[in-house]
This record gives sequence, C-alpha cells and structure tokens, in this order.
Amino acid sequence: MGKIPIVAIGPLGRDIVYIKDEDTRELRNIGVRGGGSLWNVLVNSRVNGAESLAFCVSGSDQASRISIDDLQKAGVILKKHNLQQKKITRTVHEILSMKSIRLGKPKHEFKVRCPICNSETYRRGTARLTRKFMNETESILRNLSSEGVIIHIDGLDSTRFSTLKNLGNSGIIKSLDLGRSTGLFRMQHEALFERLNCIDILFIHSKVLPTLKRMAARSSEKDLMDLFGLKIMVITRGKKGASIWIRNDDNIIGINQSPVQAKKLVDTAGAGDALIGCFLSKIAKLSIKELINFAIAPKEIEDILFESQKWAAFKCGFAGARGHIAGSNGETWSWDLKSNTLKTTGTDEEYRLMNLNRTSCIACNSKIVETSQTSISTLRFRRNVITLPDKIKKAWSNRNEYPWINLATIEAPGYVIGTGGSYVVANFIASLLSQHTNNLFMPIRPFDFIRLGKNVNSAIFISNSGKTPDIISSLKYSIEIKIPRIAVITGEKQSELDEYLRSEDDLLLCTGANGERGFLSVAGIIVPCFMIWAALRNNQFWHDEKGYLNFHRLFENAKNKAGKVFSKLEKATPEGISSQRIVVLGGGYAWPAMLDFESKMVESGLGQPELSEIKDYSHGRFVSSINSRIVKIICGMPDDKPYRDFLIDRLTPKKKVIEITTDYSGAKGSLELLLQIEHIMRLIAERESYDLSGPMIPSKGLELYRYPDILNFSNSDKKNK
Repeated sequence: MGKIPIVAIGPLGRDIVYIKDEDTRELRNIGVRGGGSLWNVLVNSRVNGAESLAFCVSGSDQASRISIDDLQKAGVILKKHNLQQKKITRTVHEILSMKSIRLGKPKHEFKVRCPICNSETYRRGTARLTRKFMNETESILRNLSSEGVIIHIDGLDSTRFSTLKNLGNSGIIKSLDLGRSTGLFRMQHEALFERLNCIDILFIHSKVLPTLKRMAARSSEKDLMDLFGLKIMVITRGKKGASIWIRNDDNIIGINQSPVQAKKLVDTAGAGDALIGCFLSKIAKLSIKELINFAIAPKEIEDILFESQKWAAFKCGFAGARGHIAGSNGETWSWDLKSNTLKTTGTDEEYRLMNLNRTSCIACNSKIVETSQTSISTLRFRRNVITLPDKIKKAWSNRNEYPWINLATIEAPGYVIGTGGSYVVANFIASLLSQHTNNLFMPIRPFDFIRLGKNVNSAIFISNSGKTPDIISSLKYSIEIKIPRIAVITGEKQSELDEYLRSEDDLLLCTGANGERGFLSVAGIIVPCFMIWAALRNNQFWHDEKGYLNFHRLFENAKNKAGKVFSKLEKATPEGISSQRIVVLGGGYAWPAMLDFESKMVESGLGQPELSEIKDYSHGRFVSSINSRIVKIICGMPDDKPYRDFLIDRLTPKKKVIEITTDYSGAKGSLELLLQIEHIMRLIAERESYDLSGPMIPSKGLELYRYPDILNFSNSDKKNK
C-alpha cells in the first residue's frame, strides 16, 4: 500500500459502451461500467497499489449504484458520498467502430444523449458538487494533509479550485488533468493563471499544449513550468508516446519517450486516465517530503513514465475506459480471449422496440423525455420490419391450414389483381407463376381489371385486410364474367372475400399477417411472397418443419446488404432523402422491389421516385440524369448485370449512383431485393425521425379509393360503348 493516499473529488459517472458495425449500421451493447475520467484515474491508481479515496456525489438512480459498485470492487474507499435525491448520475455513451478495430485503428465517439431513447444523460438533472459538500470535504482533507495527500482533479471549475486554495500547500500535492480540455477557451486569462499557479503536477495532451502556450504568451514547456511553478508536467501524445518536464533542484529537465505498442488495439478511450493513474500510484510510494521538495532523481521519474505508458498500452487491448481492470484480474469483460472478439448483448433495434412499452429507457434507465417521443414513434415501422422472421415462422407453422401448394395447379393464362402494396405482391406472384407454368399471368390493378379484363382460366385476388373495396368489386366482376377458377390471398382469417368463393376449386389462402396499414404494410407484402415462393418449390422444402429458416437467412443477408446501401444513400442525400429527386431503374424480377420503394416513399410523403426499366432509360431521361441533384437507384438481378455496368459507366456523378443488387436469380432474388427495400426504408425512417407506420392521407384522400359503384360504373360504361 502506498504511503500517500490519492484523493479525487467530483460527481460520479457511468459509461455505456456500444459497438457499431459500419457496414450493417447495427449498434450492439457491450456493457456498462462506472465511468468518468476522474474515477478512471482513481481506479487505475488503486489497481497499481495506491490507497485511493473518493469524495463524490451522485444521483439516486441505478447508474449511481453501478458506479459505486465498480469503485468499491476495485478497492477504492468512499471517504464521503452524497446521494442526491431527484438527481441522475451522469452517463456517457461510447460507440466503438467494429471496422476500425479490425483494422487495428480504434475509432470511438462519445455521446451525451442516449442513442436508444435520445435522452440527455450528461448535464440535465445530474448531481452537482454543493458548497456544503465541499466544506465538509475540506475539513476531512485538512486532517489528511498532516501526513500527506495527493489531490487529483480533472477540470478548471471554481468549486474545487476554491477548496484547493483554502487548503494551502502544507502536506498536499495537487494534480490536474487538462487532457484535451476545451475549458481553456472559455476562461479569462487571469482566472486560468490563478488556478494553475496552485498546481504541482499537470497532465496535458499535446493538442491542447499550443493553446495553453498561446494564452500564457510562452513559447516553450520550460517557460510554462517557470510561469506556473509546476513540479512536473506530463505531455501525452497518444500513439506518438509521451514527454515529461521535471523540476530537479534549480533545473528543469525535459525527457521524451517513444510509445509503448499495445499487443491488441481495441479501444484507446481511457488510455490517458490509465497513464495518469499509474503515474500517480508510483509517485505516491515516495514520501511527502520528497514530493514537496522534489528531491527525486530524473531517472526514477523517467522509469515511472515508462511503466505508466506500458499500463496505458495494456488498457488499449480492452473495450471501455475500465475494461482492462477486469482484464488485469483475469476476467474478460467485453472481450472473449478465445475467439478474439468483443462480447455483446442486445442490439439498439431490440432495445428500441422494448422502449415502446416503457417510461424509462431499457439502455440507460433515463426517463424517456418528450423530445424522444418522435424518434420512438418512428420505431413502429422498424418493429414491423424486425419482427418479420417471427411472423414468417408463425405463418409457416400454420401453412397446412390452407392449400398453398394447390397454387401449383392453377392454370394460365390468368390475372393477379392487387392495389397499393398488394400490387407489389401481384407483380411478384405474376412473375413467379409465369415462370412456373411457362405461360402468362398478368398483374393488374382492380379498376383496370374491371374495365379491361376478359374471361381467362384463373384470377388471383390479393388483399391483406380482406376488405379492400376495389378488390371486392373486382372479385364480383370475375364471377360475373365466369372466370373458372379464383384464388384469394389475404392476411385476415375472417375475410369478406371468402363469401364470394364458389366451390372447392376456388382457393382461400390466409397468411395471418394482417394488422399493418395500407401501402406501408411490411408483413402484408413479404409473408405472402415467401409463402407462395415456398409452396411452388419442391415438396421436400414445403414439408420441412424448419423451412422458415430459409427466410431467416435471406432476411439477415438482406439486412447486411441494406446497411451498406444505406451508407451510400446517406452520403448521396446529406440534406435528407425528401430533398432529392430520385429515379429507380431495374426490370424483370426487380420490379416488385422497385414498386415497393416507390409506394412507400409516396404513401409516407417522403418523395416521388420515378421508375423506369433499365433499357428504357434513354433519350431525354438519360440526359436529365446528368443533373447532379438526381439520385439514381439501380435494382439489379444477375441476368441484367451487363446492362447495369453499361449504364453505370455513363452516369454521373458516381456518388449519386446507388446499386441494390442480389446474387440470386428469379423469385429468390426478387424476395431478397424486397427485403433490402424494407430494411432501407427502416433506416430512412430512423435517420429522418419519420413515422412510416401510417400513410399520409389527405382529408379527402380516400373518397375516390372507397367509391362504392366502381362495378356498376364500369358496366354502364361498357354498355354505352
């Protein structure tokens, strides 16, 4: 145990660490630790053998308990702790980049708002140092100073410096971490000089050093040492190593050290705190008389700095500012040594879905504030997308309740009738049946079917709700013109459409996926497409109880691809997707995905994309695409790659050209493209805080849609002709 205790004074903090996959944009939680630069230093000091004492305040919440528990487990003594009622504990969210870890170049960012609920977790309503608390702390420290004490602080606030000034210099070594502090820019020169003049040991980052020199009107580190009367100044330089300036007798000596390389670079956050903590723990093993008089050999100080650099390098092998503390004890918090990967728990998507039914955030435990409600409302569409695998599994378990495989016996030629989102399904089914029967199935909208439809061998009607007025009218018309065989695909078991089916030859197929609204439905599009694709494949697949896992794999593959596509779309539309003119190019089996993107964009009010077949995108259309503000989205299948390559080579600017592709041909590729569109729309909703769960319907927008006499109108029109 060290001879001199190390003391820290300030508010407690908590760190929540996440890892972000830059390809998929997925954010996963790694873990929660007591946090804050001040306490990181204190814990590092204790682990390296010093006696560490905490004088702290915190909120009356779970974050406070986590922070206290972490300090005590590390052996830090809570000399004085003030639990402030109706206050919260400061929380910082660190987000690591998985890509940068793989490349060995750790990149992290810190957020003061929770990435899950968007609540402010750093300043608003947090515990603060009070005058009463500082007076009581000052009294305790005065008693400790009789045998010597090191007091370390991490900011330039007047509250703590007032206490340091009152304590004087007898038996006290005062340490300050300026780090990368931006507080310098907000201070008057006189106040800054007054505070630094009472400091013995100063830690500062090399990027802040020029600012301090400029404010002090000094050109060298030696001049700063003289101006402020410092005993030691440690300059951290990150991967470039460190420097130290020491006062020895009447001399000031500067020493530069090369960096100590980490065996595994995972996270550099907290490396500076680790260095400071280790450095102070070594200093604390000296006598207070040696420190005050500074009768220490330069070589000894140099060795201490080198050991401190080694400890900081060790820290960089673990996630989170204190991840290495568990590592030094043989634990593997956040890091699996066997698989050499980060251990994670829930994703941000899972947490956000949970938050829909909570008043406090599942991630940070903060009360969900009003400003976050808009963000959370956008998650209804997210939930519709993310829960697709569960809905597919449910539909799969009930697949034998309806004669799905009888679709293989339906005869061509035929119509597939749908409107809105169901027209997307109609296009998918028409392409699939045309390929399966080697004959024509034509997708058509209800009104066109009533005006133009002829007696063919079959007609398939699609309505997720089971009560779409136009579909009901179209079904009546198909009976009137005596189409031999009719099939109805719906998400509603108690469908009105069932009443019009005439015999056992007609088919009723139910997915059980009803409950989402209009053109913005997700399950209403994806579930019937998957079920029909599966039913028309071989019997072995259909009879496999775990056949739904084929969808799960396709879903995850589409999710990963969509993340990469959206990253490009995000860069192409920095001001938001609604501010851009968008053209969507494709053809063949890509049409369902193109139609789905167009209908969701229009129905939600986000934009008006223009659709075109790749080879038709020529003449005036091609010329207009040169406009730098137009975003070109190309939906590609394997069979149209030569056309895509030819087109892309001629489109400019390249940053406005985005490909959504699949490696699968036919219906499987079409289904994967549809899934990519669902994920892309989910990411757009998240980015733009836009609620896609319900369509944008003007006050009189449904009058034409629900016009009841479509069948009678059409028949009278034919008679007149």
